[in-house]
Amino acid sequence: MIDDLMLQRRQVFQGLIALSAVGGLAACGGAEEAPSGQLSNPAPGLLNAEQMALIAAVAQTIIPQTETAGAVQAGVPDVLQSLVTDWGDTEYQQYWQTGLDTLATSLTSSDGAAFTSMSPSEREAVLGSYDARVFAGEVEDGFYRDLKATVVPAYYMSEPGASEELAYEPVPGEWIGCVPLSDFPKTWAT
Repeated sequence: MIDDLMLQRRQVFQGLIALSAVGGLAACGGAEEAPSGQLSNPAPGLLNAEQMALIAAVAQTIIPQTETAGAVQAGVPDVLQSLVTDWGDTEYQQYWQTGLDTLATSLTSSDGAAFTSMSPSEREAVLGSYDARVFAGEVEDGFYRDLKATVVPAYYMSEPGASEELAYEPVPGEWIGCVPLSDFPKTWAT
């Protein structure tokens, strides 16, 4: 039992270190979103164009563009490409490649349409259903859990995620020990 806890703890720390190592890359630009919601020029790296398109489609479905930037506009696919290509060892890289290929198959619609070719509303329905089944334990997909757990922090570590979605003050003002939460409706990035 203690060995399992240490392994889980080690995996969490490895993930945090990896995200902190490449978190700044999202602000450096790189990918642009095509009108279809897919990347028009994915960052070069280990993952191929189809895998990057899947990452972009899943990430944009998880965190869509609203009045603030979505995952693709924040550069999340490029961060994940860099994470897999530059940080991961061979086993980690294989895990991502195999996981993405399996996920692409799992997210194919009943009529055979690829997830990346679906409309945003169709993607939301397909991914929402799959997500619910994975987190209810009906489907065992550890890769999808890892992907989702990487997309969200990568987004909030990006400049748009930290400054548009979250409240951000590089140097906060005075410390106020007790305030009603209604005075500060956003969560703080700092």
